[in-house]
Amino acid sequence: MFISMSSMNLSKNSKTNLLISPLLLIVMTSIIPVLPNVYAQATNTTTNTTDSVEADEPETPLEFISVIRSLLNQTLVEYTNENYTGAEELATTAYLDNYEYVEAPLAEIDRPLMETTEIQMREELRKMILDRVPIEELQAQIDEINVNLDKSVELLSNSTS
Repeated sequence: MFISMSSMNLSKNSKTNLLISPLLLIVMTSIIPVLPNVYAQATNTTTNTTDSVEADEPETPLEFISVIRSLLNQTLVEYTNENYTGAEELATTAYLDNYEYVEAPLAEIDRPLMETTEIQMREELRKMILDRVPIEELQAQIDEINVNLDKSVELLSNSTS
């Protein structure tokens, strides 16, 4: 049912009120659901959500080596499942986002070991994934990297004690 404003004998203020009331109702219904969220954000200023994320980030070369080992294991799993793109991404992450933080402290102690491991990870492992070598060859490469990581852990542990 549609009622024309002109058919009603209303004053100008009454007509304005009839127009404003529905608009006010629309505005209020759109604001009210937002208010609790805004209030919750404003009152939750003491909680720092980055603390939990940062606490999980590696900080020392030994922690980075632990992450590298995990990423290399995941690389092997992805390669075994024929997810070559995923395997390459994990191998790249192991090197770029983790081994880079081990290089400088390790180079101070044993530069040849650092350079050998770097080449094994940065060049050889990634090329093997791209070339789709047999899984046994990839496993052997990761085993060699892990031997060098074992040596690195020993050297870095002795240098910090």
